[in-house]
Amino acid sequence: LSLSTALLGVFRGRSGAATIKTLIDTFSYPRLGPGQMWEKAAADVRAMGGLIEMGSQLTRIRHEGGRVLSIEANGGARSFEADEFILSMPLQETVLAFDPPLSVDAIAAARKLRYRDFLTVALVVEGDNPFQDNWIYIHEPGVRMGRIQNFRNWSEAMVGRPGTTCLGLEYFCFAGDGLWTASDESLVELGKRELAQLGLVRPDRVSEGTVVRIEKAYPVYDPGYRENVGIIRRELDKFTNLRVVGRNGMHKYNNQDHSMMTAMLAVRNLEGGRFNLWNVNSDAEYHEGGPDEDQTGRRVPQRIDTD
Repeated sequence: LSLSTALLGVFRGRSGAATIKTLIDTFSYPRLGPGQMWEKAAADVRAMGGLIEMGSQLTRIRHEGGRVLSIEANGGARSFEADEFILSMPLQETVLAFDPPLSVDAIAAARKLRYRDFLTVALVVEGDNPFQDNWIYIHEPGVRMGRIQNFRNWSEAMVGRPGTTCLGLEYFCFAGDGLWTASDESLVELGKRELAQLGLVRPDRVSEGTVVRIEKAYPVYDPGYRENVGIIRRELDKFTNLRVVGRNGMHKYNNQDHSMMTAMLAVRNLEGGRFNLWNVNSDAEYHEGGPDEDQTGRRVPQRIDTD
């Protein structure tokens, strides 16, 4: 995407020879949200005899001779042996779960990885739809929210009650900070105040609300992260039957489609493919479509030393 292409798109409309991904105005969307895809995937796995364990947490990875032998969940309460392993859990947690432990350098690199956490304040708004966008990024310094989603504009079926709209107010935070530890009630009130402050919705139009917290939603690209991921990659490459995939699994801030592609290619590798999962397009190249010699992630601002 370039400025000239964007301007041509405005004047040509749909008559342009090609549609740039970032300029599309219509697309397919699951009627009840993206969760439908994973509900269908789970149903297909179970129909083919697969086992899905919900509410379990991987706590230990047993290995020997360059192969993972088994994983343990819930502090050793469950153990699962397999020939091949694909992990999408946060890369830091993967490294620290190995037993025996990985090298001192890999453990030190894993401990340096950082994550940004995330919470959504979902508010039910009575009456007219406040705006027609699917989402709005907020750049107003006087409020703490970073983005608003309008679920009704994604799909009417996601709201379910005529005459209402559900807005998802998104806050970026760190687990343990003031936002993360605030009560649901105070966060709902904060959301109502900030909607009013932005001139979008009066507080008396909000009839109910709830809060959803997501840990490690975003891998942090801080100075040194690329070197730390490189150390971990070299260590994990020693295992012949282990693959890490996804945004958290690879500590790589890809879009959802690219994150899913890493998992799809991992499965193809089990069938004899030779795909390098780390070469799946970075987020920057996906949007801009231009050459990018750095295939491991976005560029990181360098520190400026001031005396």
